Amino acid sequence: MVVLITILLCLFPAAMVLYPLVKRFSSTAPAPEDESSLRAELERRWESAIDGLRGTELERSIGNLNDGDYEWLKEVHMREAALVLKTLELSESEEDSLMERINGELAKTRLGPEGPEAQSDGF
Repeated sequence: MVVLITILLCLFPAAMVLYPLVKRFSSTAPAPEDESSLRAELERRWESAIDGLRGTELERSIGNLNDGDYEWLKEVHMREAALVLKTLELSESEEDSLMERINGELAKTRLGPEGPEAQSDGF
Protein backbone atom coordinates (compact mmCIF):
# COMPACT_ATOMS: atom_id res chain seq x y z
CA MET A 1 0.00 0.00 0.00
CA VAL A 2 2.83 2.39 0.81
CA VAL A 3 4.40 1.65 -2.57
CA LEU A 4 1.16 2.49 -4.39
CA ILE A 5 0.81 5.80 -2.54
CA THR A 6 4.47 6.64 -3.28
CA ILE A 7 3.99 5.94 -6.99
CA LEU A 8 0.85 8.10 -7.11
CA LEU A 9 2.64 10.92 -5.28
CA CYS A 10 5.48 10.77 -7.83
CA LEU A 11 3.23 10.59 -10.89
CA PHE A 12 1.18 13.67 -10.02
CA PRO A 13 4.14 16.15 -10.00
CA ALA A 14 5.64 14.43 -13.06
CA ALA A 15 2.37 14.91 -14.94
CA MET A 16 2.21 18.57 -13.89
CA VAL A 17 5.75 19.14 -15.19
CA LEU A 18 5.32 17.24 -18.45
CA TYR A 19 1.86 18.60 -19.39
CA PRO A 20 3.08 21.98 -20.76
CA LEU A 21 5.78 20.24 -22.80
CA VAL A 22 3.37 17.75 -24.32
CA LYS A 23 0.83 20.48 -25.02
CA ARG A 24 3.44 22.66 -26.76
CA PHE A 25 4.61 19.85 -29.06
CA SER A 26 1.11 18.72 -29.91
CA SER A 27 -0.21 22.19 -30.77
CA THR A 28 -0.93 22.95 -34.42
CA ALA A 29 0.99 26.20 -34.53
CA PRO A 30 2.16 27.18 -38.02
CA ALA A 31 5.79 26.52 -38.84
CA PRO A 32 8.02 29.59 -38.62
CA GLU A 33 9.10 31.23 -41.84
CA ASP A 34 12.48 30.22 -43.17
CA GLU A 35 14.77 32.97 -41.89
CA SER A 36 17.50 32.09 -44.37
CA SER A 37 15.36 32.77 -47.43
CA LEU A 38 16.14 35.56 -49.86
CA ARG A 39 12.86 37.33 -49.13
CA ALA A 40 13.55 37.36 -45.36
CA GLU A 41 17.02 38.78 -45.97
CA LEU A 42 15.63 41.50 -48.25
CA GLU A 43 12.98 42.39 -45.67
CA ARG A 44 15.67 42.72 -43.00
CA ARG A 45 17.72 44.97 -45.29
CA TRP A 46 14.62 47.07 -46.04
CA GLU A 47 13.91 47.54 -42.32
CA SER A 48 17.54 48.45 -41.74
CA ALA A 49 17.48 51.08 -44.50
CA ILE A 50 14.24 52.60 -43.20
CA ASP A 51 15.56 52.63 -39.62
CA GLY A 52 18.72 54.31 -40.89
CA LEU A 53 16.69 57.03 -42.60
CA ARG A 54 14.66 57.60 -39.44
CA GLY A 55 17.82 57.77 -37.35
CA THR A 56 19.41 60.20 -39.77
CA GLU A 57 16.36 62.48 -39.63
CA LEU A 58 16.36 62.31 -35.84
CA GLU A 59 20.06 63.11 -35.56
CA ARG A 60 19.66 66.09 -37.88
CA SER A 61 16.65 67.42 -35.98
CA ILE A 62 18.60 67.15 -32.72
CA GLY A 63 21.51 68.96 -34.29
CA ASN A 64 24.10 66.18 -34.16
CA LEU A 65 24.61 66.13 -37.95
CA ASN A 66 25.70 68.92 -40.21
CA ASP A 67 24.21 69.28 -43.69
CA GLY A 68 27.01 67.41 -45.49
CA ASP A 69 26.86 64.39 -43.22
CA TYR A 70 23.07 64.38 -43.34
CA GLU A 71 23.02 64.38 -47.15
CA TRP A 72 25.64 61.62 -47.31
CA LEU A 73 23.80 59.36 -44.82
CA LYS A 74 20.46 60.04 -46.47
CA GLU A 75 21.89 59.09 -49.87
CA VAL A 76 23.42 55.86 -48.50
CA HIS A 77 20.16 54.74 -46.90
CA MET A 78 18.03 55.79 -49.87
CA ARG A 79 20.32 53.87 -52.23
CA GLU A 80 20.05 50.75 -50.06
CA ALA A 81 16.24 51.04 -49.93
CA ALA A 82 16.04 51.48 -53.70
CA LEU A 83 18.33 48.50 -54.27
CA VAL A 84 16.19 46.31 -52.02
CA LEU A 85 12.98 47.39 -53.77
CA LYS A 86 14.51 46.71 -57.17
CA THR A 87 15.72 43.28 -56.04
CA LEU A 88 12.30 42.42 -54.60
CA GLU A 89 10.66 43.42 -57.88
CA LEU A 90 13.17 41.39 -59.91
CA SER A 91 12.80 38.36 -57.70
CA GLU A 92 9.00 38.41 -58.13
CA SER A 93 9.28 38.70 -61.92
CA GLU A 94 11.98 36.01 -61.99
CA GLU A 95 9.73 33.80 -59.87
CA ASP A 96 6.88 34.27 -62.35
CA SER A 97 9.08 33.44 -65.34
CA LEU A 98 10.52 30.41 -63.55
CA MET A 99 7.02 29.13 -62.75
CA GLU A 100 6.05 29.54 -66.42
CA ARG A 101 9.12 27.54 -67.50
CA ILE A 102 8.38 24.82 -64.96
CA ASN A 103 4.76 24.59 -66.06
CA GLY A 104 5.91 24.34 -69.68
CA GLU A 105 8.34 21.56 -68.84
CA LEU A 106 5.62 19.73 -66.90
CA ALA A 107 3.28 20.00 -69.86
CA LYS A 108 5.98 18.58 -72.16
CA THR A 109 6.64 15.73 -69.75
CA ARG A 110 2.96 14.87 -69.48
CA LEU A 111 2.59 14.75 -73.24
CA GLY A 112 5.75 12.75 -73.71
CA PRO A 113 8.41 13.16 -76.42
CA GLU A 114 6.06 12.37 -79.34
CA GLY A 115 2.86 14.01 -78.15
CA PRO A 116 -0.38 12.51 -76.81
CA GLU A 117 -0.22 9.49 -79.16
CA ALA A 118 2.90 8.20 -77.40
CA GLN A 119 0.90 7.76 -74.19
CA SER A 120 -1.80 5.59 -75.81
CA ASP A 121 0.66 3.38 -77.79
CA GLY A 122 2.36 2.17 -74.62
CA PHE A 123 1.74 -0.98 -72.67
